[in-house]
Amino acid sequence: MPAGNINLDYNEIQRVSGVMNQAVNDINPLLLSTKSSVEGLLDNGMFMQQSSPALKESYNNLTASLQKAVESINSFANQFNQIKNNIEKMDADIAAGTKKAG
Repeated sequence: MPAGNINLDYNEIQRVSGVMNQAVNDINPLLLSTKSSVEGLLDNGMFMQQSSPALKESYNNLTASLQKAVESINSFANQFNQIKNNIEKMDADIAAGTKKAG
Protein backbone atom coordinates (compact mmCIF):
# COMPACT_ATOMS: atom_id res chain seq x y z
CA MET A 1 0.00 0.00 0.00
CA PRO A 2 1.43 3.40 -0.96
CA ALA A 3 2.35 5.94 1.67
CA GLY A 4 0.37 9.16 1.79
CA ASN A 5 -3.25 9.95 1.14
CA ILE A 6 -3.41 9.69 -2.65
CA ASN A 7 -1.59 7.58 -5.19
CA LEU A 8 -3.02 6.94 -8.63
CA ASP A 9 -1.49 4.75 -11.30
CA TYR A 10 -3.45 5.86 -14.37
CA ASN A 11 -2.24 2.94 -16.47
CA GLU A 12 -3.23 0.44 -13.78
CA ILE A 13 -6.68 2.03 -13.45
CA GLN A 14 -7.20 1.71 -17.19
CA ARG A 15 -5.85 -1.84 -17.24
CA VAL A 16 -8.07 -3.07 -14.41
CA SER A 17 -11.10 -1.29 -15.86
CA GLY A 18 -10.43 -3.08 -19.14
CA VAL A 19 -10.16 -6.42 -17.32
CA MET A 20 -13.48 -5.72 -15.63
CA ASN A 21 -15.21 -4.79 -18.88
CA GLN A 22 -13.78 -7.87 -20.59
CA ALA A 23 -15.09 -10.05 -17.76
CA VAL A 24 -18.59 -8.80 -18.48
CA ASN A 25 -18.10 -9.52 -22.18
CA ASP A 26 -16.92 -13.05 -21.33
CA ILE A 27 -19.41 -13.93 -18.59
CA ASN A 28 -22.70 -12.81 -20.13
CA PRO A 29 -22.43 -15.06 -23.21
CA LEU A 30 -21.62 -17.99 -20.91
CA LEU A 31 -24.73 -17.26 -18.86
CA LEU A 32 -26.87 -17.22 -22.00
CA SER A 33 -25.27 -20.38 -23.35
CA THR A 34 -25.84 -22.15 -20.05
CA LYS A 35 -29.45 -20.94 -19.98
CA SER A 36 -29.96 -22.36 -23.45
CA SER A 37 -28.48 -25.70 -22.37
CA VAL A 38 -30.71 -25.83 -19.31
CA GLU A 39 -33.78 -25.03 -21.40
CA GLY A 40 -32.86 -27.80 -23.84
CA LEU A 41 -32.45 -30.25 -20.99
CA LEU A 42 -35.78 -29.29 -19.46
CA ASP A 43 -37.51 -29.53 -22.83
CA ASN A 44 -36.05 -32.88 -23.84
CA GLY A 45 -33.63 -34.68 -21.55
CA MET A 46 -35.37 -34.08 -18.23
CA PHE A 47 -38.93 -33.18 -19.10
CA MET A 48 -41.60 -33.37 -16.44
CA GLN A 49 -44.97 -31.86 -17.24
CA GLN A 50 -45.26 -29.65 -14.16
CA SER A 51 -41.71 -29.39 -12.84
CA SER A 52 -39.91 -28.51 -16.07
CA PRO A 53 -41.79 -25.24 -16.70
CA ALA A 54 -41.28 -24.22 -13.05
CA LEU A 55 -37.58 -25.08 -13.18
CA LYS A 56 -37.20 -23.24 -16.49
CA GLU A 57 -38.84 -20.10 -15.09
CA SER A 58 -36.70 -20.25 -11.96
CA TYR A 59 -33.51 -20.66 -13.99
CA ASN A 60 -34.53 -17.79 -16.30
CA ASN A 61 -34.95 -15.59 -13.21
CA LEU A 62 -31.56 -16.67 -11.91
CA THR A 63 -29.92 -15.88 -15.25
CA ALA A 64 -31.53 -12.43 -15.34
CA SER A 65 -30.33 -11.71 -11.79
CA LEU A 66 -26.82 -12.87 -12.60
CA GLN A 67 -26.73 -10.73 -15.75
CA LYS A 68 -27.71 -7.65 -13.74
CA ALA A 69 -25.03 -8.43 -11.17
CA VAL A 70 -22.41 -8.92 -13.87
CA GLU A 71 -23.42 -5.68 -15.60
CA SER A 72 -22.72 -3.82 -12.36
CA ILE A 73 -19.04 -4.67 -12.92
CA ASN A 74 -19.13 -2.17 -15.80
CA SER A 75 -20.45 0.48 -13.42
CA PHE A 76 -17.44 0.01 -11.16
CA ALA A 77 -15.06 0.14 -14.12
CA ASN A 78 -16.70 3.35 -15.33
CA GLN A 79 -16.51 4.82 -11.84
CA PHE A 80 -12.79 4.03 -11.61
CA ASN A 81 -12.20 5.73 -14.97
CA GLN A 82 -14.25 8.76 -13.90
CA ILE A 83 -12.19 9.12 -10.74
CA LYS A 84 -8.99 8.91 -12.82
CA ASN A 85 -10.26 11.49 -15.32
CA ASN A 86 -11.43 13.89 -12.59
CA ILE A 87 -8.14 13.68 -10.71
CA GLU A 88 -6.17 14.09 -13.94
CA LYS A 89 -8.16 17.23 -14.76
CA MET A 90 -7.84 18.61 -11.25
CA ASP A 91 -4.08 18.05 -11.32
CA ALA A 92 -3.82 19.85 -14.67
CA ASP A 93 -6.02 22.72 -13.43
CA ILE A 94 -3.89 23.18 -10.30
CA ALA A 95 -0.72 23.18 -12.40
CA ALA A 96 -2.17 25.71 -14.85
CA GLY A 97 -3.37 27.97 -12.03
CA THR A 98 0.00 27.78 -10.31
CA LYS A 99 1.85 28.73 -13.51
CA LYS A 100 -0.40 31.75 -13.98
CA ALA A 101 0.12 32.89 -10.39
CA GLY A 102 3.89 32.38 -10.44
